[in-house]
Amino acid sequence: MAEIRIEFDVPAEMRDGTVLRADVYRPGGTGPWPVLLARLPYGKQTPMMGVVLDPLAAARRGFMVVIQDTRGRFASEGEWEPWTYEGSDGYDTVRWAAALPGSNGSVGMIGGSYFGNTQWMAALSKPPELKAIAPMITWSDPEDGLWTRGGAIELGITAPWTLLQGADTLMRRHRTDLDGLVSGVTGLVRDLDGLARGGYGELPAGRFPAFARHDLPELGYERSRREPEWARSCTVAGRHDEVDLPTFQLGGWYDIFTQGTLDNFTAMRRAGRSVTLIGPVDPHQLAARGR
Repeated sequence: MAEIRIEFDVPAEMRDGTVLRADVYRPGGTGPWPVLLARLPYGKQTPMMGVVLDPLAAARRGFMVVIQDTRGRFASEGEWEPWTYEGSDGYDTVRWAAALPGSNGSVGMIGGSYFGNTQWMAALSKPPELKAIAPMITWSDPEDGLWTRGGAIELGITAPWTLLQGADTLMRRHRTDLDGLVSGVTGLVRDLDGLARGGYGELPAGRFPAFARHDLPELGYERSRREPEWARSCTVAGRHDEVDLPTFQLGGWYDIFTQGTLDNFTAMRRAGRSVTLIGPVDPHQLAARGR
């Protein structure tokens, strides 16, 4: 493909009227093309996106690529509540992407970690146009590596992740208040830098003080204790037989979600679904092969 057309901040209206925005990459010509969709909270133009999926390379190969900011993040409207809307927004977004000009009506999803889970939640909501997902380095049960590990709070993930996501929250909160923004971000960076020097030891761990100081939506540990049923909004475990489409999964030995990747793979295989796993790779076997 010699030509690629890019539309920025294309609006998609969700069922409650909230508008989410995506960048759309189209190959040259009129199509129709299959759609590759990624939904992430980290900014649709963040450099990390290119590590997971190079949208230009994918468009050159004949895919329409849609990369969307999730609800309450960056260019998208709404309140940032991790996990809460990923099932319904995923369903609505897949149907919207399938109907975009140039689409052939078939959608596949791709992404890792948080936006690996947005794929599972979309698949569980069953939009008819979703044909396959490729979740990378993501969990099965959030109580096994995301919020807790072995029953202990996983502050090593929860604390830095929540504080890092807080930068966009503060920028949205203080759009017209420069002094408030500078003060808020300065305090946020101070708490982030101070985690290793004692921040992790602040009490109570169950209502982490740094989150309370900045009034930030946290990763989900605290909310899952208040609202146990809400935890289903990012839980895949026990629900694999509801996902009747092919999955391509990728993991690694040193990833925090290795067990979740393996659990998702084995559960999908037990359910009789089409499933592929790349990794984890045994480094000793690679060394023995001279690779």
